[in-house]
Amino acid sequence: MKNSILGVALLSLLISACSNERETASGQKFQIIKKGDGKEVLANGFLIMNFMFKDGKDSAWNDTRKSPYPLIMQKKQMNKPGDKVMEVFNMLTIGDSAIFKVSAKELFKNSFHQPLPAKIDSTSNFTFYVGLKEVKDSAQFMKFREELVAKQNQKALEEQKEQLGKDTVAIDSYLKEKNIAAKRTASGLRYVVVKPGKGENVKTSQTAQVDYAGHVLNGKYFDTSIETVAKKEGLYQEGRSYKPYGVMVGQGTVIRGWDEMLQLMNKGMKVTVYIPSTLGYGKQARGPIITADAILVFDMEVTDIK
Repeated sequence: MKNSILGVALLSLLISACSNERETASGQKFQIIKKGDGKEVLANGFLIMNFMFKDGKDSAWNDTRKSPYPLIMQKKQMNKPGDKVMEVFNMLTIGDSAIFKVSAKELFKNSFHQPLPAKIDSTSNFTFYVGLKEVKDSAQFMKFREELVAKQNQKALEEQKEQLGKDTVAIDSYLKEKNIAAKRTASGLRYVVVKPGKGENVKTSQTAQVDYAGHVLNGKYFDTSIETVAKKEGLYQEGRSYKPYGVMVGQGTVIRGWDEMLQLMNKGMKVTVYIPSTLGYGKQARGPIITADAILVFDMEVTDIK
C-alpha cells in the first residue's frame, strides 16, 4: 500500500514537472517554477523583471535582488533571433518565474556578442532565474521610472548627509589634534587662509589660475601643479608642464569643494582647504590613494583671474 502511494506521488511530480516545461521555437527549454496569469504581453509593454544568472562555478554575474533597479525591457525590443535568453523572456506571462540553462559558448556568441573569455569553460552552462513581476504601458512606465529615480535620489541624499557627518567628525578631530584653527562653511568645508589676496573674489564663469597640491587627510599626495612639490612627493612626470591650472569657476568642471572654495578667494590668496568626500569624489575611488569616501586636502593659490 505504501509503495502504491509513493508511486502515485512520484508520478504526480513527474507530470507536474513535464506540464511546467516549455520550449521556444528554436528548441530552448525552460522550466516554469511558478505560473502567472497566462496572458500574452503586448509588444509595447514594458516588462519589470527580477533576474539573476550564474556561471558553471555557481558565481553570480548579475542579481537584481542586490540592486535598487529591476531588469526593465520593452517587449518589442526583445525580438532577437538566435538569442536564447530573449526567446525565453518573450514567452513569459505576468507572474511567471522560470529557470533555464544556456551553454556558455552560445550565450557569449548570440546574447553578449563577444568572444568567450579564456577563464570560462566552453562546455559549461550558465543558469538563469527570471521572474516577470509586472508589465506596464508607456504612461505607467514613465511614472514608475520617475518614482524609482526619486526614491534613489532621496536615498542618495540621506547617505550623503550621513557621510558628511562622518567626514566632519574626522576633519574636526584632525584639526583639533594638529591645533589648527580653520574657518567653516555651511556645506562642510574647512579652510585656513595662509596668505591673503587683493581685490574682489573670483566670480562664477571667471577663469581662475590655480597653483595647487592635493593630498588625502592621512598626508599622502596624489597630484600637484608645482614642480618642486612633485619632485619632493615622488609625483614628478617627465615632460609634464608644471604651471597654474585654469578653472572656469562655477561650471561644474571641477569637484564641488573647489568650485565653492575658489569663490571665497581673490587674486594672490593662498589657502589650505579640507574637503569632505561629499564635496569631492564621493564613493567613486580615483585610484589607490583617493579611495571611496576620501577626504581631500588642497593647498591652493589663485595666481590670476581672467
